[in-house]
Amino acid sequence: LISNIKIGAKAFYGCMNLKKITIKTSGLKTTKVGAKAFKGISSKVKVYVPAKKLTLYKKILKKAGLSAKATIKK
Repeated sequence: LISNIKIGAKAFYGCMNLKKITIKTSGLKTTKVGAKAFKGISSKVKVYVPAKKLTLYKKILKKAGLSAKATIKK
């Protein structure tokens, strides 16, 4: 497990053409996702996360600006 896993502030900000994002790590923490990292991306985006982290990652991604209409799957 790598401890310095980060998604920077505004990493995907305004990327309206994104259709899919895959997060393979299970070491992502709330403090390591930058402000507005997912703000302004399409609400049709599908985000794939590790099954064991689905509930936690939903909270983290929505706090970082992911649309409530976006799909988060394991």
